[in-house]
Amino acid sequence: SMVSTQSTGGNEETEGNTPSGPPKYHFHKSPECLEPFTNASKGLHADGEPNQHAGLMGWAIDGFGIYAYQDVGGAKPIVDECGGHFGPVTDDEDAEVVYHYHSRVIVPYHLACQGPSLGKCEDTQSGTNYCHTGCGYEVCVQPGTKTEKLTSYLNKFDDTWLEKYTVNPYNAASSLGISLIAINFAILLNLLF
Repeated sequence: SMVSTQSTGGNEETEGNTPSGPPKYHFHKSPECLEPFTNASKGLHADGEPNQHAGLMGWAIDGFGIYAYQDVGGAKPIVDECGGHFGPVTDDEDAEVVYHYHSRVIVPYHLACQGPSLGKCEDTQSGTNYCHTGCGYEVCVQPGTKTEKLTSYLNKFDDTWLEKYTVNPYNAASSLGISLIAINFAILLNLLF
């Protein structure tokens, strides 16, 4: 069957059947004209909310959401090799945690593979490698994510899943607590000896 492609400013419309089925409208670049992207650049004076988690701009074929550039509080997302991570998708204090992707301003604009990558993105590539650099661990969790929310989400699928992989240090409160314990122990040793 014949497939014709019409470029629309970095986006593509297909007519006819594609190898994966009926025609689908999709983006090749981040669609910066959509609200999830323009919101961050409006500024506070124009009712923008640049210091919040970006809005949903689409869905990946694996069912996970794709969000614009910024994470909770306007922070840079810490993503895995596929371009996704576990974390909340709103700035609400009690927000649920899910796996989701973030768009980028460079190739690959959305995702390099279907995540979580578990350090295996390169295995999915042939020819050019579009994998992100990742967070240095098999599983990436956005810093500040609440452990109880993450485990509640993952336990729906497998309550031992997270134990099987290396995970970036994401819980600032627990890291701070361990650091304070170590400092207090060092002070105590100095006092005793």
